[in-house]
This record gives sequence, structure tokens and C-alpha cells, in this order.
Amino acid sequence: MKIVDWDEYNETLEKIYDEIRFHQYDDIIAIGRGGSIIGAYLASKLGIPTFHPVFLRHVGKGSQKKIVDVSPPLYNRLHSLSGKLLVVDDYLRDGTAMKYILTLISKKASVTTLVLYNREDSEYKPDIVGRYVEETEILFPYSTLG
Repeated sequence: MKIVDWDEYNETLEKIYDEIRFHQYDDIIAIGRGGSIIGAYLASKLGIPTFHPVFLRHVGKGSQKKIVDVSPPLYNRLHSLSGKLLVVDDYLRDGTAMKYILTLISKKASVTTLVLYNREDSEYKPDIVGRYVEETEILFPYSTLG
């Protein structure tokens, strides 16, 4: 398990902000819960008035693993977005949640994906990564054990 303290977290947030600060985005989609922190931070820093938090739950394991929406119906909300979109999450283990969200976004939108931490052997490769890690579990400073 990788343990991330606030200093490392803030340093990584600043790193990804520096990478995208001159890009223009129309909206941010934040995969919650941890992605909501990043979405709020980047929306504020980039001057985007709001962001769209979405909440998903991983259910099952292995080939039986699937995603369940736990926020209001996502399809209509996300499919109506257009322009340049930034989809963010705090940790990408295998990309299941990110890939699911991407299927709900209109093909007319231009999408950039960003994660704070990405497992090195993840099947999905985001466009922007703060740090690569080997661990399959991460404990963020806002998380709790148990």
C-alpha cells in the first residue's frame, strides 16, 4: 500500500496544474470521491465556474467486476456536455471507472483524461498522469483505514 501525505499530494496537484495551466477546458468531470477534490481545485485554478462530480461504485471482482452509478443518472448529464472536457480522478488502478465515464460522453466532445496517481501496469493509459505507482492500493491523506 502506498501512503500519500498532504505534502506529496499538494506537490502532485501543482505538477499536474503546471502541465495543463495554459490549456482551455470548457468543463471538468470529476470521478468521486477523490476526483472531486481535484476537480474543484482545477476548476478554481483554471477559472472554470463549476465542475461535474460523478460517483461510481465498483461491484464484484475479476471478470465479474462492473460499475454501478450512485449519482443521479449520468448519461443525460454527461452526454449533453460538449467542447473540451477534462475528466479527472485521484487514482487509476485499472481504468474501469474512467473507461465507463468515457462511454457516456458525446463523441462530439474533445476529452482529455487526467489522474493524480496511475498504476504502472494499468490497462488504460490516461493523457496526463501526476505520478506512476506500482502499488494496487493507495491511502490518501483524506482517506481512512478500515
